[in-house]
Amino acid sequence: MARKERYQEPGLYHIINRGVEQRDIYLEPEDYEFFLDLLLDLTKDHEIIVHTFCLMTNHYHLLLETKTSNISKAIQFVNERYAKYFNKKYTRSGHLWQGRYKSYLLFDDAHFWIVAKYIERNPIKAKMVQDVALYKYQSFFQWKYKHNYYELLNNSMIFEMTFVEYEKYLSGVEIDAIDIVYNSPKLITKDGKLKVLKKRLETFFESDIDINRDENIQKAFEYGYKKTEIAEFLNLSAKTIAKALPLDSKNQAPFLKTT
Repeated sequence: MARKERYQEPGLYHIINRGVEQRDIYLEPEDYEFFLDLLLDLTKDHEIIVHTFCLMTNHYHLLLETKTSNISKAIQFVNERYAKYFNKKYTRSGHLWQGRYKSYLLFDDAHFWIVAKYIERNPIKAKMVQDVALYKYQSFFQWKYKHNYYELLNNSMIFEMTFVEYEKYLSGVEIDAIDIVYNSPKLITKDGKLKVLKKRLETFFESDIDINRDENIQKAFEYGYKKTEIAEFLNLSAKTIAKALPLDSKNQAPFLKTT
């Protein structure tokens, strides 16, 4: 079976990959450093911006931004180089990674800050440390101590906050935001091309669900959301949604979900 096409357009991406069978992929400080050196190469040779990162023992989280359509090429570069290094150093063979990396396109700036906090607090969630500032191989530590890989964050959006603001934000009350963190804009095919629905469905009904309801239903449908999705969100029947749409739209399905 052919692999699904990945969305490649410039944007913000939350990237995750794990060791095969959830085995550790970093065994010594030198391993973390080699991986971080590869990330530095990304910022210089692939025009990738690293906003936040956290290297755990058996997986990694990266919050990256691409300026060109090269996210797959960039991650492939890191994964292949690191796997080759790891296998040679520890005289092993076979796959290092459990499979294709996970890629979650972000919706907007609000989504960015939620994901950034989740990534920075990963060592706390895993009960590896009690204070986010005590974990060496993540972005907050690098900023706090201007450590060896502080350069990685040169163009990071986290600097839109002062350090004190960011520290306070990360140490705030923990909210279970898994559903938000791993939520990603829907991809559809429109006119034979991939389109990303970065505008959330709920934003079409922000003022009041009942104000200009039919007009907003039509806008949401024309943007790319299915009648069934709109019906579920508004707690209405599909028949009611269909009545709100122009006659030439009622029995058509012009937008096809691809991922």
